[in-house]
Amino acid sequence: MASKLQPQKTKFNRHLIIIFIIMFTEVLGFSMVIPIIPFLGLSLGLNAFEIGLIMSVFSFCQLIASPVTGKLSDRFGRKPVLLISQTSTLIGFLLLGFANSVWLLVFARLIDGLLGSNMTVSQAYISDVTPLQDRTKIYGYSSAVFGAGLIFGPVIGGTLSAINYTVPMLVAAFISLVSIIFVILFLPESLSLKKEKIKIKFSDIIPIKEVKRFFKDSNVRKILLLLFMYNFGFMLFMSTFPLFAEQQVHVTAQEVGFLMSWIGILRVIFQSLLINPLQKKFGENSANSMGIISMLITMVLLVFTTEYIFAYIPLIFIAFGTGVCRPIFTSKLSKSVNKEATGSLMGVNNSLTSIVQIISPILGGILIQFLPSLFLPALSAILFVILLILWIK
Repeated sequence: MASKLQPQKTKFNRHLIIIFIIMFTEVLGFSMVIPIIPFLGLSLGLNAFEIGLIMSVFSFCQLIASPVTGKLSDRFGRKPVLLISQTSTLIGFLLLGFANSVWLLVFARLIDGLLGSNMTVSQAYISDVTPLQDRTKIYGYSSAVFGAGLIFGPVIGGTLSAINYTVPMLVAAFISLVSIIFVILFLPESLSLKKEKIKIKFSDIIPIKEVKRFFKDSNVRKILLLLFMYNFGFMLFMSTFPLFAEQQVHVTAQEVGFLMSWIGILRVIFQSLLINPLQKKFGENSANSMGIISMLITMVLLVFTTEYIFAYIPLIFIAFGTGVCRPIFTSKLSKSVNKEATGSLMGVNNSLTSIVQIISPILGGILIQFLPSLFLPALSAILFVILLILWIK
């Protein structure tokens, strides 16, 4: 598919600035509501297991929708598909704002999950307008924008939730509306469209053949399994963190928002000032071991944490650990195959990550509902111990 907007030597053209603004508003709205949804579920009479099921609905829908949305944007253009996905997110937030029943809550997550794959289209747009030699740098900027949204969103959402749970949902909907207006007014189409038929297959969603192919290579298989274990340990805890904090530390939605923003702030600081010097001094392998041990320390400390103010201390270690481990694991994965196979391998990893994001809130909900809350960080700690053993083996 030809690019309508020809990539230019990147001096930060206005199209990138607009897409970054759009990405920031989308992440801001998303991160505003995520810490509040579990508390909304509790207010509707749901238990932790049922909330975990509802949280997994969005991830399940995204597993199906993301590759399909990408193909649709290839065929019909980035702008119209982006507008549809943004409108879906807007509707989802509005439904959350007026969710006075469980079914309305479920429907809100379904609507946003099935059609709201905004990031998939935004990343494709960046690729269209950015020359190949600048893409790593520009995707790095987009990651920073994503991180900024994750810092401010939970604080804003948590603070507004002190009024009631409707207000942050409606504010998130307004922010989504602003991003839609930006797309309509300022974002041109980036593709010159051709009338081509699109074929959406099951393999676009779960690339079974690609999984089998890469798992035949022992080195690639090991890194994929390490990333799966890392994501499982991290997402098991984070996807159920609001429920864990509510039960173990007796926090409000506002306080959960502060805790989640604390992780985001620290991660940005660590990635900016500490992680690169650490890798240069000790090497990737030793730095990654430090990161895994740091996440393990978080889980052990949280087992014994029962006061809100003390919860900030263990989270320092998980912010450092994830800041170290994720880029190293991703780098190792990208270097495990030749350039021609990198895209396919990343697609396999994304599918495995989506599966983790579906399983984690369900399993976390079961642990919170039927066992003492300390079992959640304890299980994550066990997964990180296994990860460390596999890494240094």
